[in-house]
Amino acid sequence: GLCMWVLAMNTYDRVAKVVAPKQAALEEAEGEYNVVMEGLKLKQDELQTIMDKLETMEKDLEKSMQKKTQLEAEVLLCSQKLERAEKLIGGLGGENVRWNDVKEKLGAKFTDLTGDMLISAGVIGYLGAFTAGYRSRIISKWVNVCKEYSIPASASYTLVDALGNPVQIREWSIAGLPNDSFSVD
Repeated sequence: GLCMWVLAMNTYDRVAKVVAPKQAALEEAEGEYNVVMEGLKLKQDELQTIMDKLETMEKDLEKSMQKKTQLEAEVLLCSQKLERAEKLIGGLGGENVRWNDVKEKLGAKFTDLTGDMLISAGVIGYLGAFTAGYRSRIISKWVNVCKEYSIPASASYTLVDALGNPVQIREWSIAGLPNDSFSVD
């Protein structure tokens, strides 16, 4: 027994001398490994933070690109609207001349309205049964009387101009009614 024990102790001593430096190297390597793993963990956390920022930036970029596309579409639409408006304004330039002419004519008619209505009342009330020639002579006299009394009236008065509705008169003509001034009056 004692010999076995001494042999075992001798073997243990030899193995311990070989294993002890390896265990120390193992502990040192594990220490270095832990330090490296902690550094790796820190770098992985930094990488994850950077990846999260990158993902956020990519989402922002996508939103910005969508907004850019939307704004480009709006710019295109606005430029088309502007072009159409310029064409419309150009087309309406000629209308300005026509509207000014109409305005001047309406202004003159408004000024002559008092005398024209006075003469119209006389024509409707007194001249309906008379011939066209007699009507025109009496109307000319009434226009002159209005001028004598400084009542503004049209120089060339006609009942159609004063009270006529061109659309209604045109409908009468289409319906086959006479189109002469005596019939229209």
